[in-house]
Amino acid sequence: MSGEAAFNYDALLERLYSKIPRKQARHERFEVPPVKVEHIGNRTFVRNFREIAGVLRREPRLLMRYLLKELAAAGSYDEDSGILMINIRVSAASLNRLIQLFVKQYVICPTCGRPDTRLERRGKAWILVCEACGAETPVKPF
Repeated sequence: MSGEAAFNYDALLERLYSKIPRKQARHERFEVPPVKVEHIGNRTFVRNFREIAGVLRREPRLLMRYLLKELAAAGSYDEDSGILMINIRVSAASLNRLIQLFVKQYVICPTCGRPDTRLERRGKAWILVCEACGAETPVKPF
C-alpha cells in the first residue's frame, strides 16, 4: 500500500468514527424503580406497579401474569389504582429480583442491549422486536 493510499484510508476511517454516535451507558437511561410493597395479613400489595410497567413499556397484565406464574400465586391488578395484589406474602427483594429477570428476558434486546423493544405474539410464539436495531428474537412464552 502506498503512503498516499494509507493516508486516505486513515482519514476516511477518522471521518467514519467521527460520524458514529457515542454509545450511552444503559443504566443512565433505563432504571426500573424499586417496588413499593405493603403487607396486609398474608397479602402483598405493590403500590407502584403501574409505574414499573410503564417504565418497562409493557402491559401491566402481562407483567402481572409473569410475576404470578413465577411466584406460583394468585393475585389481581386494579386498573383504577394501579396496584397489584398478590395473595401470598412476598418480600420486596424477591419482587425486585423477579422484575430484573423479566427485564433481562423480555425487555432488553440480546443483540444490542437496548431497552427499546416490544413483545409481539405470532401464533403461539412470543417475539421480542428491537426498535433500535431491528433484531427479532423468540422468547420463552409465559
